[in-house]
Amino acid sequence: MTNIIDIDAIGWKTEDYEDAYVETGEIEQHLVKVADYVSLKGSESETATASSESSYIGAYEYAPGGWITDHTHADAEQWYYILSGTGLMKVGDEERIAGQGHVVFVPRNAVHSYKVVGDEPLRLLNVAIFLSK
Repeated sequence: MTNIIDIDAIGWKTEDYEDAYVETGEIEQHLVKVADYVSLKGSESETATASSESSYIGAYEYAPGGWITDHTHADAEQWYYILSGTGLMKVGDEERIAGQGHVVFVPRNAVHSYKVVGDEPLRLLNVAIFLSK
């Protein structure tokens, strides 16, 4: 891959919406499709797993009724760019409706979550930067 990334060309890990689970067996993400992650290393980009990299870009799409539970990241800051759809976005004590073109910043250790609002899927671009603890 190159440094100029077409997120639509990366591909989805699944064709259908699924639930994603945490280690305890509880649902963490409901009705989600996840694109392959693209890690950013030096001057080239490559598909990789998010946990093995210092930064990554990924795309998520949630069906109407979809959501991700409250959670935190002790080792990362994230930015979500809403490509389409509408979501009720929560970061810390702030909660509001956001749609196409909105950017949501999630600082390290901030409780955050979101859920789809309306009958259109919510599609997000996620950029994460992993920080040393």
